[in-house]
Amino acid sequence: MRCVIAVLAMVAAWMAAVLFVALAWPNGGKSLGGCLLAIGALNLFFYKGIGRKVFAKTQSSRPFVARFWAGIGERGVQLFYLGVGSILAVGGCVLLVFGAA
Repeated sequence: MRCVIAVLAMVAAWMAAVLFVALAWPNGGKSLGGCLLAIGALNLFFYKGIGRKVFAKTQSSRPFVARFWAGIGERGVQLFYLGVGSILAVGGCVLLVFGAA
């Protein structure tokens, strides 16, 4: 579970860097914000199904990858996709609200 939180922290740091750069654009990144919000919302709606499918698919992949995802567990993979969806949705909302008017 610590791996999931560490990866989500890196995704959040990446999103902060994207927000910093996109808010300086002339249009404030509103189109990017809309895309991020849409992708994040879809991730939030379907995180259980996506997590279940990814977990099942990775179990037949290379041994290192299979052990990594098996160590996290199916619930951890679902939490990962829930976290990524939340981060993307919040980033998209920030760009839509605080982007250049």
